[in-house]
Amino acid sequence: MKILKYIFFSFICFNAHAQRDTIRLESVTVTAGIIRNEIKNTPRNITVIDRKTLEASPVKTLDGVLQYAMNIDVRSRSAFGVQADISIRGGHYDQTLILVDGVKVNDPQTGHHALNIPVPFSMIEKIEVLQGGASRVFGPSAFSGVINIITRQPAASELELQLSGGEYGTWNTYAGGAWVKNRFSITGGAELGGSDGYLPSTQYRKNALSLRAEKNYGKGSLQVGYGRMNNDFGATNFYHPKFYNQYEEVASQLLSAAWKHAFSARLSGTLLANYRIHHDMYDFDNYRNTNKLSSLNLHKTGVLDLEWKFRLRNAWGNSAFGAEYRNETVRSNRLGEELDQREAIGGWPELYYTRGKSRDNYSLFAEHSARWNRFILSAGTLANINSQFGFSLFPGLDLGYSVGHDSRLYYSVNRSLRFPTFTELYLNNTTVTGDPDLKPEKAWTHEVGFKTGKSLYSGSYSVFYTATEDAIDKLKRPGIPVPLMENINDINRYGFETAHTLGLPANKLKLKQLSFNFSWITTDRKEEGFQSFYTLNYLKQKLSAGLFFEPLKNLSLSGWYTFKNRAGQYSWDDSTPPVNYGSFSLVDVRAAYRLKQLTFTLDVNNLLNEKYFEYGFVAQPPRWITGGVKYKI
Repeated sequence: MKILKYIFFSFICFNAHAQRDTIRLESVTVTAGIIRNEIKNTPRNITVIDRKTLEASPVKTLDGVLQYAMNIDVRSRSAFGVQADISIRGGHYDQTLILVDGVKVNDPQTGHHALNIPVPFSMIEKIEVLQGGASRVFGPSAFSGVINIITRQPAASELELQLSGGEYGTWNTYAGGAWVKNRFSITGGAELGGSDGYLPSTQYRKNALSLRAEKNYGKGSLQVGYGRMNNDFGATNFYHPKFYNQYEEVASQLLSAAWKHAFSARLSGTLLANYRIHHDMYDFDNYRNTNKLSSLNLHKTGVLDLEWKFRLRNAWGNSAFGAEYRNETVRSNRLGEELDQREAIGGWPELYYTRGKSRDNYSLFAEHSARWNRFILSAGTLANINSQFGFSLFPGLDLGYSVGHDSRLYYSVNRSLRFPTFTELYLNNTTVTGDPDLKPEKAWTHEVGFKTGKSLYSGSYSVFYTATEDAIDKLKRPGIPVPLMENINDINRYGFETAHTLGLPANKLKLKQLSFNFSWITTDRKEEGFQSFYTLNYLKQKLSAGLFFEPLKNLSLSGWYTFKNRAGQYSWDDSTPPVNYGSFSLVDVRAAYRLKQLTFTLDVNNLLNEKYFEYGFVAQPPRWITGGVKYKI
């Protein structure tokens, strides 16, 4: 059956390629790098999820739409963005850098908080995914890839209201809009939602608010933004298989400012400044309602980031250079080193932060891009000094060669590095033993690929090889009851990926667009003598295919099929043999009907009611039906 599925979707892909001469594709500009470039001219593998795709897909959250993207592994522990981990190309959740309008929002406590982003889903304009290491441009966190979330910037005033609900007591509301006058604009949105849950202790309540003011002037712009989010949720089996009363509350706030200015016709610059604060309360077994409050896990992280980038056009091409300062701090009753003086915890008068840690990071980077006839070359390096881990250097090179007007061959090689999170270094409890002597993980990634963008068809093929040193993982070893955080010796990862999108002219089936992507990964390291929780639990194969129809005027239908086959094992305890992760298939569908300013939607997620596990112990949601209405003027 699996072979038939591969053959069927490969047939779709082949037919898409055969028809590419009849249609047109608009160029897309990539903004996730220092030097802006059209995607067809960028010698890297980059996926762009545009606004049209976001609105047509049967999803309501960021992790939901990323589920369909090429070689992205979304391991959700619950529904509708409650808590999900994002990884790229077989990496794990701590190895992906998340940006919001170019602002880094990763949390130094743990990558589990990477998607705690104070931006309502309806405010997202597009998403750019850069595959592979990019530390030479974005610094240490860009280990296996980068996801850049770009929010909407309406050219005119608008208002949008949404209301939705469905099974398991699910409800969601959104109100947003923009006021634009002359060269000044204010954009904002607020979202509230919740559910009673599909199993005991899977309920959630969440909210998000985002505001942005922007002033444009002759030679640049000034932008100020503020966002906050709260998410309270039942976390049954999240981090231990035998505790069903796990619960978590997370909250974050982000204040950011960006000044862009053209100093001359050749020189322009961007100054970014942002501060992010994140709170996390994790309750392992309903301690908050007992006299065991000291057993709660309470953490607060703060990140200050200042970055200045410049771009210089010259006779030899385009040069970019700049500097960054980043300070990361944690206060906790579990993480870090003993504080000289304990600190009060807001909202918990009986408890105190007794531990903490702070580290500084300084970066200088430079990159140059040039063209010679059919060749485009981009090369650069980033020099980094971290107060906890010392000096590092991240060089890299991307080389492209035009094959005709619309196609390009490319090769890239990049060095990447990631520092351990505070959780990996310091957390010691019944679920894990941290190691304060962990080394940063390092990797070299080589990639060869081909992409084309003629007419309404776009397609890409690539093969890659990643050699990782000192990989960080949570390991369960025989006879040791609590898993350990460890550096694993060299891991070599090999992979192939391909993606295709075809927009169709008028046809009898009323098909508007076909999308298809497939990835295959393997490593030379197996779980021998230990059980890996993250690094070796990668997706061996992933296939996603989307169909978009407009069978009647104002009526659109869309569907996504996703197949996953994961490496690795999980076990309930020492007395239970490990269980291999199984493969599974998911189908999601949406129907949408437009009536003037109103749009009515009906979504069915997990249409076939598949029973599956993304993480050991955590049963994923069954079939889930929701409906909604949107009003926009």
